[in-house]
Amino acid sequence: MSRFNRLRGFTIIELLVVIAIIAILMAILLPAVQYAREAARRISCRNNLHQFGLALHNYQSTHRLFPPSGIRGQGAGTNYCDPGEVPVFDNPTACTDYQSWTTMTLPFQDQAVLANQFNYEVAWSDPENRPAVSTPLAVFRCPSTPGANRRDEHHVVGAAATDYGATTEVEKYVYTEIFGVPDPGSLARRGVLNERYPGGPEAVRDGLSNTIVLTECAGKPVTWVQGRLMTAEDFAEYDDDEIIEVNGEYVADDGIGWADPDNGISISAFQGFNEEDRPVFINAVNAGAAYSFHPGGVQILLADGSVRFISETMDGCIFTNLCTRAGGEIISDF
Repeated sequence: MSRFNRLRGFTIIELLVVIAIIAILMAILLPAVQYAREAARRISCRNNLHQFGLALHNYQSTHRLFPPSGIRGQGAGTNYCDPGEVPVFDNPTACTDYQSWTTMTLPFQDQAVLANQFNYEVAWSDPENRPAVSTPLAVFRCPSTPGANRRDEHHVVGAAATDYGATTEVEKYVYTEIFGVPDPGSLARRGVLNERYPGGPEAVRDGLSNTIVLTECAGKPVTWVQGRLMTAEDFAEYDDDEIIEVNGEYVADDGIGWADPDNGISISAFQGFNEEDRPVFINAVNAGAAYSFHPGGVQILLADGSVRFISETMDGCIFTNLCTRAGGEIISDF
C-alpha cells in the first residue's frame, strides 16, 4: 500500500451545504437568544417597579399618605417634602421647596446615603443638590431602553434620567373628546400620587389591585415614536409644548431626571398612528405617556405593590379606568 494516499478535501458543494446548515441554525437560535435576553431585562425592570412599590408603602406607613408625584413650593410652612418630618396633610402646597416622590422615598429605597447628601430645604435642581440628582441609579433605568448614560442636557444639566413616571390624573379631554362622555370631575380623574391631593390606601376606592401607581415612560431625554426616534415631520405634527428641538434632536422639555417633580404622567391619548385613527394610549410617544421598549406593551406598578405587564392594544377605557383611584369603575379583569 502506498504511503502517499491522497487525502480527500471538501468539495464546494459540501462546503456550501455546511454553511447553509450553520446559517439555518443561527436563524433558529438567534431569536431564542434575543428572547431570553429580553426576558431577563423584563424581569430586571419588574424588580425595579417592585422596589418602588415597597418604598411607597413604607413611606405611607410612616406618613399615613402616599407621596404626591411632585410638589412645588408655594409659601412657607412645615417641610412637606422632608421624609424625616411629618407632612402637612391639610395643606399639600405648604412647602418651601420643589421635590418629587422619588426624592421623598430615597430613605425607603436603601438609598439612605444619597438621601443624607440631599438638602430637602431647597429645590431638587438647586446647585447644592446637583451631585445627588446627577447620580445614575440603576433602579430608575429599564435595561431594555437604549442609551446607557442618558441625562438632561438642557434643563437641569447633568440630571440622570428615569424610565418611570407616576400616573397623576387622566386629562379631562380624554373623556369629553375621545370617549364622548361628560367630564366625571377632577376627583374621579385623580391618580394615586396626585400632585395636589395625595392620599392613603383609603383614597384608592377603586381597589388597590385595580389602580396603577407607576408606569414605564422610557427613553428620555430624546423623543421616541413607536420604536423610532422622532423626526422633523413628526415634530411638525406634534401639537404639544412638552417636546422641544435642541441641536437637531427632539427632546423632552422637562421631567427627564429621576429627581424631577415634572416626571409625573397626566394620561392622554395620541391619534394618527393607525388606519382607523384609533386613539393610542400606550407605546405611541414617550412624552409624558406610558411607553417602553418591551415588545407589545409596558410594565405597571399597581397600588397593592404588584407589577403587571399590560398590552399596548389594551382598550383605552380600561387603561384610563386603571389610572384613576376613585373613578367608581368596575374592572373585572385586565
